[in-house]
Amino acid sequence: MTVEEIDLYWLKPQDLMNYLPADKTPGCGTKSWEEFSQLLVDKKIKAADCDKIDKAMAEALDGALSVDIRLPESDPMQQKVPEPLLEYNSPDDSSPIIVTSNSVITHQILGLVLNAAKVKAFVIPVDAQGLTYDNAVAGNFFSGMQVMKAITGSGISAKTTSHRMIIGGLGKDVRSSIERITKWSVEVGPVSCFELPMYLVANR
Repeated sequence: MTVEEIDLYWLKPQDLMNYLPADKTPGCGTKSWEEFSQLLVDKKIKAADCDKIDKAMAEALDGALSVDIRLPESDPMQQKVPEPLLEYNSPDDSSPIIVTSNSVITHQILGLVLNAAKVKAFVIPVDAQGLTYDNAVAGNFFSGMQVMKAITGSGISAKTTSHRMIIGGLGKDVRSSIERITKWSVEVGPVSCFELPMYLVANR
């Protein structure tokens, strides 16, 4: 298969609108939440400076938007994450379980975002031959059987009693297959991992 160029799926102002109060007139010197969202993306304002935004959500927004990463246009080496399970910010039994591909680049980005937003999470890498998540899904390397193997070998059962995983939005078409094979509940999250901290706060 042809490996596509790396797409970081940077956040756009409209992505942030889902996590801002819809029923209140914004303060912080703006006339609308649309304007506020644009200023957030442009890094001209911080969510924490607006007292109308929940503290946890503000921290997630500011953390995700603070991440600045530069990557090569592609990853011809398709480097793989060696760990079967990664833990961010000391997760506990109530923390979300994120399942994604085993690309080093995917995990570099995801780790930066989760740490910047101070989000607790377990992350299980699926052996997708080192492909980034979007390429893994497109190439059918992120399958129910591969996910089952990753879960079984991760040791996650010793860390949490949860049987609910979150996969990226691009994997929505394989959700039912993963649920059928793993017997886990599968939640389809956002396409962009930069949106993940806000999504997790909103759905905790």
